Amino acid sequence: MINMQPLCPYRNRSGFTLVELMIYLTIGILLSYVTYSFLTGASVLYAKNMSIVHSHINLRSVVDRLCNNMQQANSRPVLIDTSGNPVVTATSAGLYYDRYRGDPYVVTNPSGTGLLATATSVTVTLSTAPLASPPVPAAGDAIIISNPSGDVRALISASTPGAVDAVNQRQSITLTLAAALGTAISWSSSEVRTATLVHREAFMVVPVGNVSEFRFFQNFEPMPVLTNPANYSVVSNQISILSGETTPFSIDTVGTDKIVRASLFARSTDFSTYLSTKQAYEFNTFVRLNTVLSSRLRPQQ
Repeated sequence: MINMQPLCPYRNRSGFTLVELMIYLTIGILLSYVTYSFLTGASVLYAKNMSIVHSHINLRSVVDRLCNNMQQANSRPVLIDTSGNPVVTATSAGLYYDRYRGDPYVVTNPSGTGLLATATSVTVTLSTAPLASPPVPAAGDAIIISNPSGDVRALISASTPGAVDAVNQRQSITLTLAAALGTAISWSSSEVRTATLVHREAFMVVPVGNVSEFRFFQNFEPMPVLTNPANYSVVSNQISILSGETTPFSIDTVGTDKIVRASLFARSTDFSTYLSTKQAYEFNTFVRLNTVLSSRLRPQQ
C-alpha cells in the first residue's frame, strides 16, 4: 500500500493572523514605553538627588570654613568688592579681617620713654615655654601694640629672631616694619607694653562663567593679585550668579555689636545640561543658606 503525502503540507501548520500580530506589537510597544518612562524618571530623580546633595555639600564646606575662620578673627570684618577695595554698600562680594595668631609679645622700650612715630622697627620678646609660646612673627603678619589712646597696628616686612634664652625660656625678635609706625607710643620703663600678632585674610565671591567661585585668600596684606590662582584657594565653585547672589555679605549693627551675615545661594552644575529644562517648574537643585558669623571678640566690639 502506497503512503500518499499531502501536496501542500504547510497548509496544516498553525500561524499568527494579522490581527494577532498587531495586538502583540501594541503590547510590546506599551511595555517598551513603560520601561523607558521608568528608566527616564529614575535617571532624572538620580540627577536631581545627586545635584541637591552636591549643592548641600558645597554650601556646608563654605559655611564650615567661614565659621571656623571668623571665630579666629581679631578685628571687625571689612566689606570689600571684587577689586579688594573696602565698600560702604549694604551688601558686598567679600570681606577681610585680621586672624588671631598669638600673644602676648612684650615690646621693648628702646629709650625708656616709648616708641617714636617715625620708628621703622620694633623689638619684641616672646615666651618659649611649651604652654605659653606664641608663634614667631613672619613677613606678612601684623603686630598690634597696646596703647591707651588706641591700639597701633603695623605690618611686618621682615623678622629677625635672636638667640633663645633657654634659662628664662624667652626669645627676642626684631621686626622690620613695612612703613613707619605713624603714631608715637609712650610708656615708662616701669610699665610693660604688650602686642598681639595677627594676619589678614579674605573671602570673596567672583563670577566665573555660569557660576561663581567662593575664594579664600590666606594672605591679603599687602593685597595680592586677585586674579592669580596661586594667591587663593577655591572653597566652592557652585555659587549662583543670579542677581544679588554674588554679594552675599552684610554687616548688621545690634546695639554696640557688629554681626556679619552671609546669604549664600548654590546650585550644583554636575547635571546642569541634563536638568536644564527641568529647573523652572519642577523640583530644582538650588540651595539657599543664611547664616550669622561671629568673631572671637563678640560682644566686645
